[in-house]
Amino acid sequence: MKNKITTLQKLSSFVFISVIIYFAYFIIHKNQVQTPHDIYNLNTLMKQTNSEKNTGNKIQLEVQNGCGVKGVAILFTNFLRSQGYDVIDSKNAINFNYNNTIIKIHKPNKGNFVEEIIGILNIDSTNVEYDYDNTIFYELTLIIGKDYKYLESFDDISMHYNPF
Repeated sequence: MKNKITTLQKLSSFVFISVIIYFAYFIIHKNQVQTPHDIYNLNTLMKQTNSEKNTGNKIQLEVQNGCGVKGVAILFTNFLRSQGYDVIDSKNAINFNYNNTIIKIHKPNKGNFVEEIIGILNIDSTNVEYDYDNTIFYELTLIIGKDYKYLESFDDISMHYNPF
């Protein structure tokens, strides 16, 4: 009988100490606990662009391969995503005859976004075209031309190859 009491006392002591440790840990770390909403909110994980910080809107764009070099659109897509841009689509352009990398603006009043991308990619500002179209849901299209290797930003961009 003495054995049963000792075992019961040990078990209750263990449970009591475990509960105290749990509550102490919770109280110490209560400000660090993440809710499921925080964990799965991709906006908290993605880098914000300067224009997004100022306007609250993430720019959405499409990247097209206009030079014919396999994988170049994905390369630029990976780079822009790492910089905080929402690249919705990456595909081949209508043709591969683009000598220069260009930006087509589809929505009016997106000048700040364009200037930011021009600065990041170091694209000549004369290579911006206005192609307003309300049926396109993204703001810009970036068409990668045959000059992509000569962009000042290409050393940074080339580090974002798709490893798979």
